[in-house]
Amino acid sequence: MKIKQVSNPFIVYIPGYEGDIGSGFTLNELFWQPYTVFNLLPSEIATIKFENISDTASSFSIVNRNHHYYLSGNTGDLAGWDSSLVTRYLSYFVRIPFESWAFDIGETEKKNIEAQKPLYRIIVTAASGRKTILTLWGMMTGENGSKRIDSDRLFGKTEERDELFIMRYFDIDPLIKKRSYFFPQ
Repeated sequence: MKIKQVSNPFIVYIPGYEGDIGSGFTLNELFWQPYTVFNLLPSEIATIKFENISDTASSFSIVNRNHHYYLSGNTGDLAGWDSSLVTRYLSYFVRIPFESWAFDIGETEKKNIEAQKPLYRIIVTAASGRKTILTLWGMMTGENGSKRIDSDRLFGKTEERDELFIMRYFDIDPLIKKRSYFFPQ
């Protein structure tokens, strides 16, 4: 192993491991960055727009106006919603990770995924003005021609990078709500 290109190499050894230790390292910079899509406190969020592509009537927006939140639908501001549920929803954006980068899919498959109609789109604008657009597509699983929709994972992509990543429903599910979630039952 070398620390710098011009330095002398040295041997790296892990007791009990007989494999190639170099296979555990990669130079791809994405591998070394945090696997986080959203990491915002509720006070740092200016707007959230959730688009349910298959059920547009479930889509909604939350806007922070002078430290007061407002819930909107496709036709304008809504009334009768529970402010504690909006506050709880905003708290879910504190840490939304993804599982891994989708490095193992080829360019053709990547283009096919991006050409499909997405399931959801979440657009978050921070108080600082930074905008993050997360687009989510269904993930197919199975082999030997028996493909089915994976009920545990989704493909995701933000506008920051041109790479797809894999998200677990367990991590993203708190953000996937219908507009009716915010109204008392």
